[in-house]
Amino acid sequence: MTPPDRPGLRPQPVAAHPDSGHGAVDRYFRLSARGSTWRREIFAGVSTFLALSYIVVVNPAVLSQGGIPHAAAFFATAAVGGLATTVMGLWARLPFAVAPGMEMNAMIAFSVVGTLSYPWPEALGMVFWSGIAMLAVSLLRLREAVINAIPPQMRSALAAAVGTFIGLIGLQIAHLVTTSDGRLSGLGDWTGPPAIALYTGLAVTLALDALGARAAAVLGGIAAAALYCAFAGISTEAVHGGVHGTGAALLRFDLTVILDPRAWSIILVLFALDFFGSIAKVVGLSARTPLLDADGQVPGMRQALLVDAGATVAGSAAGSSSFVAFVESAVGIRAGARTGIAAIVTGLLLFSCLFLGPLLAHVPVEATTGALVFVAVKMLTVPRSGGADRSGGVDRSGGADRSGGADRSGLAVTVTAVGVTVVTLAIDQAMAAAFLVTTAASVLGRRRPHPALWVTTLVLTASVLLQYLHL
Repeated sequence: MTPPDRPGLRPQPVAAHPDSGHGAVDRYFRLSARGSTWRREIFAGVSTFLALSYIVVVNPAVLSQGGIPHAAAFFATAAVGGLATTVMGLWARLPFAVAPGMEMNAMIAFSVVGTLSYPWPEALGMVFWSGIAMLAVSLLRLREAVINAIPPQMRSALAAAVGTFIGLIGLQIAHLVTTSDGRLSGLGDWTGPPAIALYTGLAVTLALDALGARAAAVLGGIAAAALYCAFAGISTEAVHGGVHGTGAALLRFDLTVILDPRAWSIILVLFALDFFGSIAKVVGLSARTPLLDADGQVPGMRQALLVDAGATVAGSAAGSSSFVAFVESAVGIRAGARTGIAAIVTGLLLFSCLFLGPLLAHVPVEATTGALVFVAVKMLTVPRSGGADRSGGVDRSGGADRSGGADRSGLAVTVTAVGVTVVTLAIDQAMAAAFLVTTAASVLGRRRPHPALWVTTLVLTASVLLQYLHL
């Protein structure tokens, strides 16, 4: 049973911390109101950065396979990610990091450029237009309408799907599972140095967490890094740093691609991946945390969604695929992040990668796997609410939360979302399955589904079908 006073897991009101201060900055970030401190927020921001720092190395490596200059993709990842994450902290005042989504860069490099043979400037143009569409629906608050229409049992299901996704990322980096064409393809090496790093990091993290140590994930990562380097040695792989070559893709996107009808389906898929993926991640990351208000909503949601969309537009201009709220933010939230201060710290650290990039090559990405699996386990084992929300047990999909029907429906949605995540490694497809099950359960239960559920289910289903029909 998780202790009720563990930070970042339950949306219960918390008392002001005596060490957090009560100045203008404290009031702006709601530091005292959320029971946090400067020290906790800074530490949590560092924890989030350490968990997601691999993207600074991996994203350019993937996009360069599609022809995008490596240095430009590196600059876009660190600069746009750092700026967007900082703005997320300053404006939305939420502890979410923003970075290129792994599902997005693989699609651009291997599907749009590799399979469909579009030049990379046209691929970046598609990312740009999907970002513009994201900005439009965010300004019109359509994404907020979808989020507010998500019933409580689906929120728990999405949290479980996000936790599963985080865990699978850790297992993949540790080579415990293998993938092919973005899907799980089998088991990997369970005895090699990456696997040992995961076992070490997870064991140390679990032990320290049981003792109540807030630095459990970070210390576990340090132990894993030390052991991994002892087995595999210190990497000497070169990583771009500084500003040389970073402008090679600046404003090189081809915006005339919007005139090509063949590109419309790709733009729709990119839009759907970003639109619904970000919803699933924001809802999943904030579920059952102090980030929720008394009505079960996330203050600053609209600003967060606008930052997410704006980052995609800026990223396409600099040379990267779509940016999303990064699931590794869960590591910082688990470490106690409750305000935007943590995101500001993470953003500044991402900026520092522009100058410290070569040093990143010596930090094994495998050291983060223990923390990722640890957070995944915690997200999957938090007790479910059984379909009731904090507003009194009303199911937003229509009808009251009565007897055990909501429990069974919520369990079915959760199992479906988790199962689809495992099979597809795609949050948007897990969300589509969850919407289908929820809508079907509402109809079979003779309840009236929210209109947003119908529209969302249709759009998600269409985007998934387009992906399987190779766009």
